[in-house]
This record gives sequence, C-alpha cells and structure tokens, in this order.
Amino acid sequence: MHLKKIYPTYFMIIPLIVFTIFFLIPSTIGYLYAFTDWNPYVEKIKFVGVENFVEIFQNKSLTTAFVNTVVIAVVKTVFVTVIGVGIALLLNRGFRTNKMLRTVYFMPAIFSALIVGLIFSGLFDTQNGVINQVLGAIGVKDAQIEWLGSRWPALTVVNAAEIWRSAGYGVVITLAALQSIPADYLEAAKMDGANGWQRFRHIILPMIMPAVNVNILFSLIYGLKMFDLILILTGGGPGHETESFGTLILSEMSRDRYSQSVSINLIFSIMLVIVAILFQKYSKKWEAKE
Repeated sequence: MHLKKIYPTYFMIIPLIVFTIFFLIPSTIGYLYAFTDWNPYVEKIKFVGVENFVEIFQNKSLTTAFVNTVVIAVVKTVFVTVIGVGIALLLNRGFRTNKMLRTVYFMPAIFSALIVGLIFSGLFDTQNGVINQVLGAIGVKDAQIEWLGSRWPALTVVNAAEIWRSAGYGVVITLAALQSIPADYLEAAKMDGANGWQRFRHIILPMIMPAVNVNILFSLIYGLKMFDLILILTGGGPGHETESFGTLILSEMSRDRYSQSVSINLIFSIMLVIVAILFQKYSKKWEAKE
C-alpha cells in the first residue's frame, strides 16, 4: 500500500523567499520605472505619473503592435490546436512507422528561432526564394512576390514559421491524452453502433479536452510573446508594420526611451494576466460542457 506523503507547509518558505527576492521584487521595482522619466543618461529620476502611458497610447505603432500580436496569437492557437489533434489522431492508429513519424513531427520544435527564421527567409526570399521559384516554374505571372516586404504577407510567413515550429508540441500533448483513453470505451461505443464522428464527439474529445486546453493556453501565451521570429524575419518592418509588443519594446529601448519601453512591458504583462485569468475561467466551462 502506497501512502501519499504530505510535506510540512514550511517547506514552501524557501522557494517563496527565492521567488520574492529574484523575481517579485525586481519585477515590481522595474515596473515602477514606467511612472518616471528614467533614462541611464539622467542622474536624477523624476516621477511623471501616467505621462508615459499617455504618450504611448498616442503612438500609432502601439495599435499596430497590438493588432499584430493578437492576430499571430489567435492564428497560431487555432492551427496548432487543430493540427495537433488531427495528426495525433492519425498517429494513434498504430502505424508501423509511428515512432519515426513522431520524431519527424516533433523535430521542428527543437530548432532555435534563428534556424527556423533562416529556413523561412530562404523559402520566402523575393529574388531567390524557393516559393517564388516554384510559382515561376508553374507559370504564375509576377512571381517575384515580396513576402517579407509588406505587412500581411510578412505576418503570414511569421505565422507559418511559428506554426511549423510549435505544432510538434500540440501533437505530443494530444497524443499522450489519446493514449490514456481506455480502449474498452471505444469498443463499447462501436458495438453500440456509434460511427467515427460520434465516437470522437462524445468520447474522445471530452477525454482529451484538458490536453487541448493546455495546447490552447501555451499557444496563446507564446503567441502573445512573439518576438524572436519577427525580429529575425522582418525586424518589425517595413516601417513598423510587423511590430509585436516584444519588438516594439526593443524599438523603444533602441531610441533611448527606456521608461516608455517599461510602460509597454507593463501593459503587455497586464494583458497576459487577463488572458490567463479569462482562459482559466472559461476552460473549466468548456470541459464541463464536454
């Protein structure tokens, strides 16, 4: 008989102290700079209230960054979740090449953002990109498309790169949930005359919904935090057309607008907390409905 160990509550004191010293206090102090005119070139820091936030909300780049960030997060979440469920269902059928296919689908997840960015830069380069060459070879007129030269084509490429890199996580998490479903449930439903869709809708989906919610949450958070691929593929350009919150913060810092960059970071952090709270609230309802 295995007894569950219950550790004393005071065991949490040390981790709590470490978390407070190395994360909570520095983060709080850092966010306070959003209400000052902080700049490393100024000796005295002055309190300016919400002046930085007023200035930021008058900046058109913030609206662009907000829209871009939300679009990337939503598109990535939808595709990664759907692809994860679809491929996991196929891999769960017991092919002989299952292990090899799992490795193939998960392989992009181990690549760094730099590698993924270089791959997609090569694919979508205007002059020598593989995509434009293929389009030209099949007779498409004006095949020299500037994929990374304008806002929406560039965001499409960024989304494609991120989905390709992240889909493996969705597959692995969903596949683990599928393999935990008792085969007896599916066999009993099949014997009762349930077709494939009915078995998926009423048995499989409700039982993998916690895993699906994990995929949605991770995809949303990391989609909202999108920074590296945009920096590598477009640098936030042309102009500020493909800026995300991450690249906008970097852009403000490069212009020595440090307090403004902290203000954007604070706004972004609040948005992340709101998304996490709302997701936690509604994900329980989704699971209950299923």
